[in-house]
Amino acid sequence: MAALLPFPLHLRTPQSRLDDPIAAARAVRELSRPGDGVLFMPARRREPIMSHPEDFQGLNELALARHAIPSGTLHGIELPAPRIRARMLTAGRIVTVNDPAGRPLDDTPQEKANREVPAEDFHRCAVRDVTGMRIVLYGRAGRC
Repeated sequence: MAALLPFPLHLRTPQSRLDDPIAAARAVRELSRPGDGVLFMPARRREPIMSHPEDFQGLNELALARHAIPSGTLHGIELPAPRIRARMLTAGRIVTVNDPAGRPLDDTPQEKANREVPAEDFHRCAVRDVTGMRIVLYGRAGRC
């Protein structure tokens, strides 16, 4: 019995997690300012906002049509890609919560828009890698 004790204890530490939504939420808070847009790429990356919504106060969720609880879904319901694109183009700065580099990309129209607009119309201002996620701040020229 004593030989099994260290194994279960290790599974309960933060170091055993594949991702760290708390660190991601903290990075979003540090990189953003009120009025910035926020995107979760892919949409299932919304767990930081669910675990620490206070770190996202004052940010505009650019892709979301309905939040999780009112929509009766785990991650909410996203807008169609053209509406997401239009919202993104009105933003001066956008913070994205992403899978880490090297993960396969989702091929939905919404995810394509989420990737294309920042790459084409914004500058990459800052990148923060946390356990299992990458947080990127994009800004228009002079807005980093």
